[in-house]
Amino acid sequence: MKLVSTYPFKPGDAQWMKEKGVHLVQFKSEQELIDSETYRDAEIIVANHRTLQQDFLQKCDAVRWVQVPHIGIERLPMDYLQSRGVIVINARGSLGVPIAEDIITKMLMLSRKSADLVRKQQERSWGGLSGVVNLSGKTLGVIGTGDVGTETAVRARPFGMKVLGINTDGRALPEFDQTYTLDHLNEVIEQSDYIALTLPLTDQTLNLMDEEQFKRMKPTAFLINISRGALINEEILLDYLRSHKIGGAGLDVFVEEFKLGKLPPESPFWKLDNVIITPHCAGGGDGFDMRFTQGFRFNLEKYIAGSPEQMINVRVYGKGY
Repeated sequence: MKLVSTYPFKPGDAQWMKEKGVHLVQFKSEQELIDSETYRDAEIIVANHRTLQQDFLQKCDAVRWVQVPHIGIERLPMDYLQSRGVIVINARGSLGVPIAEDIITKMLMLSRKSADLVRKQQERSWGGLSGVVNLSGKTLGVIGTGDVGTETAVRARPFGMKVLGINTDGRALPEFDQTYTLDHLNEVIEQSDYIALTLPLTDQTLNLMDEEQFKRMKPTAFLINISRGALINEEILLDYLRSHKIGGAGLDVFVEEFKLGKLPPESPFWKLDNVIITPHCAGGGDGFDMRFTQGFRFNLEKYIAGSPEQMINVRVYGKGY
């Protein structure tokens, strides 16, 4: 069984795979994989969604399982993969902890005016700041109660926050004080001092935060987005940030960034003084390798044993995430 990967499995994992009868071929980059001919007879391919497109997959004669080392799958050619019966797995469960930590970090930075304080330090300027607020006693609205959303709720509660959640069916979850369906989005927004977008981008969630939703936000509320830029109508967001109609935003993702691979220097978001910008790095951290490979090894054992129905994080065709 042949496996090609751009994910850097550690030597111990490679040895374990070899003992299981898996021939692992690793590549240092996506381009190196694309330029090779090695992938054509691979049964398992671990690569980025930008690589796993139909023109590439059509050359993969033996592929039966594709794995992305990230959560989003909306750019994968799911209809084509379904037509070939390929198993699609993402990194769900590997990124909840670091992304939740990033969300809490952004909330604290915005509340404590950390960017202003860093500027003061660089200018060697003493003196405090007005308008600093506490997380304690505030309400966090988590839009999407999956792995990332739940881990965020777990970390917000010890700060003394009330946590509201939105999921597909409004099911109650112990990590949240109250949960709702997406039909109640505006109701949750009106109650929230912080709003964290932790749901996937689908046809239903495109521009989820539009003018109506921004009108419902408290003028002191903060918006955190670590999922996809297109969840937000960015023109409306820019207007609300420029005119300080909301407290601010912590943004790890943008529409242009997703298309270009970076936020271009001419983007108007760079000029805003009430925004924390990070370069799509919310999932970073030293624990990812352990969580990702743990899940991958579990699935590989089930796959080798002929029990694909027991594999975890298998994406369901038709859902879009």
